[in-house]
Amino acid sequence: SGGNSIIVVPGANRAVSPEYIMGHGDALRECDILVLQLEIPLEAVLYAARRAKELGKTVILDPAPASPHIPRELYGCVDYIKPNEIELEMLAGGENAGGSLEESAALLQSWGAKNVIVTLGARGAFLLEQSGRARSIPALQNIRAVDTTAAGDSFTGALAYGLAAGSSLYGALELAVRVAGIVVTRKGAQTSMPDMQEILKAVQ
Repeated sequence: SGGNSIIVVPGANRAVSPEYIMGHGDALRECDILVLQLEIPLEAVLYAARRAKELGKTVILDPAPASPHIPRELYGCVDYIKPNEIELEMLAGGENAGGSLEESAALLQSWGAKNVIVTLGARGAFLLEQSGRARSIPALQNIRAVDTTAAGDSFTGALAYGLAAGSSLYGALELAVRVAGIVVTRKGAQTSMPDMQEILKAVQ
């Protein structure tokens, strides 16, 4: 069916601390966009996001593995949060049981996140903009999913690339959906990621 199952073995990730990040302050000062996941300790994520906002950087959070215990301060540091449907439900927890996709996304916004992007697999993605406008981004058509490993990471990377390259948010999301649509058609993680030539060919 093209689905996957992921096990996280933290290893060195668990050793990432606020102090470690402080020691690499130049990297934060030199970047335009900071992409974070939850595979390092939460206190390190919060420190990095807080420091990035102090420096005026754009922060993208891919909340995986998802947790209902994310501090509200972290949401307030996030310009773009990108859960999938399951992660969104986990983040919203019992506060929006049975609620719609848009209601759950709005809940994250009420906690401080500016733009909420929800990946929907074969249905593309959903965007709730900071302005309150809701939009859908359709997926590539006629895609045969072989292995969905790395689709979410590829989506996030393409989103960051698109924004850094000067695309509009919707344009960056169209690129991200396109990249993820290509990734699921082949096995592997890094080996499944396309180059720009493949991406452009996919929309001809």
